[in-house]
Amino acid sequence: MAWSVTLEKLIAFLRMHLVFACCWPLASTATKKRIIYDKLFRFFNGLHSMLMIFAVAYRIISQYDNTLVIMQLGCVLGTLCEVPLQIFLFTQQHDRLQNVISKMENYSKSANLAERDVIQRYINKNIAIYSVTLMLMTVTLVALILVPLVLAHPVVELEYPFSIDYQPMRGIIYLHQSFALYQVYAQVCATVFLALLLWFSTARFEILGNKFRMATEYSDWQACIREHQELLNLINHYRFTEQVTFSISHVTLSSLGVSTVTVVFSGLTFLGQFPIFVKMQYSIVCCSSLAKVFLCTWPADHLMSMSSYVGDAAYNSLWYEYGVAAQKIMLYTLLRAQRPVIVSVPGLVAALSLQHYASYVSMAFSYLTSFRAILSNDVD
Repeated sequence: MAWSVTLEKLIAFLRMHLVFACCWPLASTATKKRIIYDKLFRFFNGLHSMLMIFAVAYRIISQYDNTLVIMQLGCVLGTLCEVPLQIFLFTQQHDRLQNVISKMENYSKSANLAERDVIQRYINKNIAIYSVTLMLMTVTLVALILVPLVLAHPVVELEYPFSIDYQPMRGIIYLHQSFALYQVYAQVCATVFLALLLWFSTARFEILGNKFRMATEYSDWQACIREHQELLNLINHYRFTEQVTFSISHVTLSSLGVSTVTVVFSGLTFLGQFPIFVKMQYSIVCCSSLAKVFLCTWPADHLMSMSSYVGDAAYNSLWYEYGVAAQKIMLYTLLRAQRPVIVSVPGLVAALSLQHYASYVSMAFSYLTSFRAILSNDVD
């Protein structure tokens, strides 16, 4: 194949594509000037999204007796709230993400041919679905921004405590709302960044499992044990998997919460008395929210399985030939491998998995059904 997506190309693309998501950390060699610029960039991105949130909230307050408007703008408000929230969470995890990205880049540079083949297989297997998702999201963004120009109405129908019926104020409002949509788009696309970290961690576990199965010397077997300890955060200076899961756990929680609100309100809008164009817009928003959660849940579920696979591979290695000391180490390794690596938030998300995703979808649509019944009773 003359052209293929490698890990290095993928990292470079996401670093450039997700600039306005403010999720990608600076390099550890960044200058003080670059660090200050990055903090200001994050601050102004968050401030801009907050201005849009205030504008939507003002319209909701002024139209508090209009159920249809509240349903429509509730969805908009939910998606907008994700922007400053995730910028804040990514900023809080900046140093930890910086360490994770640095280790991922260093590993990709030093990986041998067999390790690169495993990583490349994961990329080839998953690149299509993530590329199509990004493409559909990009097309949707462009449509949401350009269609209002054709139809001569604002991107989002809002009210302001000042007059906007003149130029250049109309143009400023249009640019303001369009950029707010782009910020939402960037945060949705940041899901691919989280998925990359999870898929890379999964690939590391598969590589380690292969090493266990091929180890024929005691020194090779010891090296596998050390790498397993490093991956499972048992060596304090490394803690790769722990840093990955902890870095993204609260971001994932915020995404789940916002997506639930978005699915409920976009579903109500789709079922309400709105023009077909509006219904199409919000049905796309609903599908995007569900897809966003799935694209992060899928690799998290696979990581759980692959981290347990290492225990099977270790058990099938030649540990029984290396004496009592090696057998004791193997016992400890097997006990640790029985606890899979999970993305969790204590007390809120036990484990991010496909089973959890199914319950999440069921819960979201249960809320939608309940709200619909309440609104139907109000109308009657």
